[in-house]
Amino acid sequence: MITVYFKQAWNLLRQEKLFSAIHIIGTGLSITIVMVLSIVFYIKIANIYPETNRDRMLVVKSVSELYGEDNSSSGSISLKLVDEFIRPVTDGVEAVSVMIDWDEEHYAQLPNNKEQLQIILKFVDVPFWTVFPFHFIEGKPFSEAEFESGITSVVVSASTAKRLLGRTDVVGEYISIDFKQYRISGVVKDASYATATTYANVWLPYTINPTYKESYGKGNNIGDMKAFILASSVADIAGIKGKIEARVEQHNRQEKEFTLNLNGQPDRYWQSTFRFWSNVGPNFRIITMQYSLLFLILLLVPAISLSGMTDSRMEKRLAEMGIRRAFGAPSGNLITQIISENFLFTLLGGLAGLLFSYVLILFSADWVMSIGENFVDLPPEGTKVLFTPSMLINLPVFFITLLICFLLNLLTAVIPAWRASRRNIIYSLNAKQ
Repeated sequence: MITVYFKQAWNLLRQEKLFSAIHIIGTGLSITIVMVLSIVFYIKIANIYPETNRDRMLVVKSVSELYGEDNSSSGSISLKLVDEFIRPVTDGVEAVSVMIDWDEEHYAQLPNNKEQLQIILKFVDVPFWTVFPFHFIEGKPFSEAEFESGITSVVVSASTAKRLLGRTDVVGEYISIDFKQYRISGVVKDASYATATTYANVWLPYTINPTYKESYGKGNNIGDMKAFILASSVADIAGIKGKIEARVEQHNRQEKEFTLNLNGQPDRYWQSTFRFWSNVGPNFRIITMQYSLLFLILLLVPAISLSGMTDSRMEKRLAEMGIRRAFGAPSGNLITQIISENFLFTLLGGLAGLLFSYVLILFSADWVMSIGENFVDLPPEGTKVLFTPSMLINLPVFFITLLICFLLNLLTAVIPAWRASRRNIIYSLNAKQ
């Protein structure tokens, strides 16, 4: 029976081309917007190379030092804070990595060429390569001994090695960054700029900068660092968070001059993507409500319009439905037929919307990935936001698409179908075609 309904729906699509086109386009545009948002947030919070451990990761970005009621300082965390409050927590912890983002512009000098290539640097430690498991094409990370001694040994991305030296088998060779020579210890598979937390062209040990131990504020807990805590399993996350919070509370009970406030940190990785300010934490309840409302509006607005069109089409088909009811067709069968017809239109619109959302993301990657960001950093010249198939084609995205299609189908078809099936048979039989 369902097959018959779909055949009738296909014939209807061919007969009423204008209605069908409007229905499909309206559905497609709605799904395009929802799918773009879904894909963007999926890329930001899912386990994606090289940030494949996001689901069992905690992040500490910032801290506030409070001196009395009206005096405070806040900023990124210092190495002192990491050593006193984070690293002592070892139960359930696989690794703790500290990263420094020094915001200055950096340039690599091409051999035998006056041209300078702007690059992105990340200043990291040895556990960074455990927390974020990059794939090494050549060589290996700088060692603990190299890190501690501040030797200028670096890791470069494959594309950077090709741009600077023309190939990837460059371990042991030297590159010039800001007119200083660095030895290459390893070459890694490129990451996408979409994974901005770890993306770089070159990764250096932060000990090469003699100021890495500097901290600020009365308690010296404010600095230039971020800490990433990799739990042994997802089940260990709550315990690690609780122990760090307990250490901060114990400090505040003993300290008389100032108190520390991590503003709800450590965060789960997905929570950290919404943390933009150092002195106040995000309200995740409000954030969830805002985005839920946005998705609801994006679904409801076209659904209401399409429902009105479906209702108008039902008026034209009252005579047909009256004849079927006169021959004993149950109301449930009529509703099922109309929903099936609408589902075909919605499915075609959903497929069109899905394809268009991929096109929009691929050709507008730079600004699409800034959705939901308070501060937007433009990538250096020559850097592109690339998307791998695993980012775009995945089960969660497909399930979201199917769910949206189903919801739109119900919203646009159920009420008109129910109203048409409840009309008096005599009225329906005498309705004008």
